[in-house]
Amino acid sequence: MAGVFINYRTGDGAEAAVLLDEQLKGVFGPENVFRDRRGTSPGEHFPPHLWRTLESCTVLLVLIGRNWLSLCDDTGRRRIDVPGDYVHDEICAALTWRRTVIPVLIDGAALPTKKELPADIAELTERQFMHLRVPYAHLDLPVITDVLRRHVPVSPPPATPAAGGPPQMSGFTFGDGNAVNFGSGDATSYTNSAVSHGGNATYNENAGGKSGGQNDGMNGGTS
Repeated sequence: MAGVFINYRTGDGAEAAVLLDEQLKGVFGPENVFRDRRGTSPGEHFPPHLWRTLESCTVLLVLIGRNWLSLCDDTGRRRIDVPGDYVHDEICAALTWRRTVIPVLIDGAALPTKKELPADIAELTERQFMHLRVPYAHLDLPVITDVLRRHVPVSPPPATPAAGGPPQMSGFTFGDGNAVNFGSGDATSYTNSAVSHGGNATYNENAGGKSGGQNDGMNGGTS
């Protein structure tokens, strides 16, 4: 998979992640765009699937909303600082592996400063960002898509049926058949990340996957 990995935090960017996913999978093919809720099959062992997918991707899109940095867990700690936070660990891994990392600022959110971020992902502030305004997604999504064309192969168009022959089906299925719900819901809890803070990304076979709960710990693997 030489594609795009969408990193977002539940409670701050989930709607934008769905919009972005729908746009990009129609251009690059669903197999070249990863969003955790669509790209993980029921019963799949989530942590190893997540890290294998991230490692094979070319671009990490980091969706940052206005509450991205301030959201806290039940103890009052910022989620970005909690060990095992998927948002943090996916960014850390992508930076360590020297992937193309693009912050996407949602609805006028500001890019955090280096002092506001954990030291091992402070480099995120040095990456050129883009904007995604949900009410103006029809204007911003094509701009983001054009940038990604430089990094990700475009999906071939559907085959044109031969004259007089039976219709030919495209090799791609665009859409997962489920309706998108933009209402609010319970956050998803992500725990036990497989990436070590401040070092090379590694997978721990004993790491747990996402579970429904009060917190999510990114990520996109979202948390």
